Parts: sequence; structure tokens; C-alpha cells
Amino acid sequence: MQYKKIDSTRVMQKEYRKLCTEIERKVGKSIQTPMDFELLEEKIEVKIKEHISASTLMRIWGYRQGVSTRQTTLDVLARYLGYADYVTFCQWASENNDEPQSDEVMACHLRTADMTAGQQVELSWYPDRWCVVQLQQGKRFEVVEAEQTKLSVGDTFECDIFIEGEPLYLSNLVHEERPPMVFVAGKKGGIHFEVKET
Repeated sequence: MQYKKIDSTRVMQKEYRKLCTEIERKVGKSIQTPMDFELLEEKIEVKIKEHISASTLMRIWGYRQGVSTRQTTLDVLARYLGYADYVTFCQWASENNDEPQSDEVMACHLRTADMTAGQQVELSWYPDRWCVVQLQQGKRFEVVEAEQTKLSVGDTFECDIFIEGEPLYLSNLVHEERPPMVFVAGKKGGIHFEVKET
């Protein structure tokens, strides 16, 4: 049998984001750290006697980069929520799509306030833009690696939050010798972010 694959590096479909949100609601917390994913792996196995590795869960949530997610994997997550499969969950989601500000609630995100100084975030966006930024202090970041982007190594900026699949707004960007400016990355399709292992 050939299974449909769902691209986990593009902007997540509304139902896909909602699946992650409903699981976080069931668990009772945001799933953002390696320990959170390991805990979820255990909870799924205990609840429905099926296995999804923590690394696979990290890719689904956008914590790690991944090529695709099999629908069979999404079926397991749907069963964890009490649905027959992912298609059944999507049908329920389409009939219950009146949540206020659902996009903001459901998107995978990383708040600067939850980070520690020295932590690095790898960013990519269309077309083939890529950089690594490092938190200095407060909400101030420095670009430490950059390819095919107007951002340069040594640039600094301020940012409150990274949201998967949404444009990234950098304020007070200091670039070369120009006055501080606002820069938007990922106007088409948003950004993909990944916290780098230290």
C-alpha cells in the first residue's frame, strides 16, 4: 500500500496545526523541548500501545527539520486523541473551525523569553535563504552564519518570537552602517526554524 506523505517543512495545513494543538491540550502543556517530546512518546505508547519516536515528533512539530510525515504517523496521533484516523480528525476539525485566533494559537512557535543567552536558531525561508542567529541578551540576536540573504554575519536585531510558517519581523536591525531598520524574512510562505543543539 502506498501512503500519502505530508510535507512538514512547508506551512502546516490548518488541520495539521490543529492536531498538534489538540495534543498539547490533551497533554496539558506546550510541547517545545526534547524532554517534552520524550514524554509525549511515552504517553502515546501507554495510552494506545502504538509507537512514534521522539525524533519523529520533533519533525512533526517543526523542532527539527524533516522531509515528510507519513499519514500513518498522523493516524497514530489522531488515535491518541480518540479519532479513528487522521482523515476523521480532519473532518471534525473542519466542522469545528470557529476558534478565535486559531492560527496564532496553533502555530509552532519559539518565544525569545523562553531561550537562554548563547542559544542558536537556524532559520530558512523561500527561496533558499538561510542563516543562524544567536541570542545575546534580552531579545537581542546576532547573525553568526548567513547564506543567500541580505542579512550579514555580525548584524544584530531584536525579535520576540519565531513562528513556524509565518513571516519573521526583525526590529532594530543594525546592518552595515545603516540606521536601525525593520526587516521581514519569509514574506512568501513564512520561515522554518530549528533550535540548534549546543
